[in-house]
Amino acid sequence: MPLLFEGLEAAILPCSLILLIPGAGVALAARQRAAVALIGFGVGALLLSWLRFSDRGGSLGNGLAAVMLAGAVVLLVVPLVRRIRFVAAAGGFIAGAAAATLWQPCVGSEFGQLLTELPQRGLSGLALLAFYMLGLFAPLVVLGAALSLLPSSALRLVRLPMLVAGAGVLVILAMSTAAGLTDDLVGQLVEWSVA
Repeated sequence: MPLLFEGLEAAILPCSLILLIPGAGVALAARQRAAVALIGFGVGALLLSWLRFSDRGGSLGNGLAAVMLAGAVVLLVVPLVRRIRFVAAAGGFIAGAAAATLWQPCVGSEFGQLLTELPQRGLSGLALLAFYMLGLFAPLVVLGAALSLLPSSALRLVRLPMLVAGAGVLVILAMSTAAGLTDDLVGQLVEWSVA
């Protein structure tokens, strides 16, 4: 439970924005399939973070992360592709994995201890990391719930602005990642978090 609460605390820190903003972009771009896309996003971010922080691989370069983000936009936005079953979950998964590649977490005492022990913990470490990230993704859970509770008539009215905002966030992140600008951005977010 302490990891869950530490994740909730981290959700309000600037260093978590590198995960939360693309997650919100995925939810908005997926529109009526926001909940499914956010589940995919969470699983992708969790798995890649676990691989990365437990020294099992998972280090993707900025170029691959940018391509993954662009691929997520295609999966979530292109009408012909969107008709394929589970494509929203796949787009969310890819975007979550890409965002996790860029993420430098804010480390509290509980999470810091977990990061130290993660290479030796195996699957129990994955479960503990899931508790932390569940707290961290609380704002995305609220967003997904709010979008799924919107009546269809209201959703039709905001469909295009949601699509443009969500896809725009992912495209801007993909372009800035490809240009190598995200390292400086993430470093600044971490500085603001510890200040």
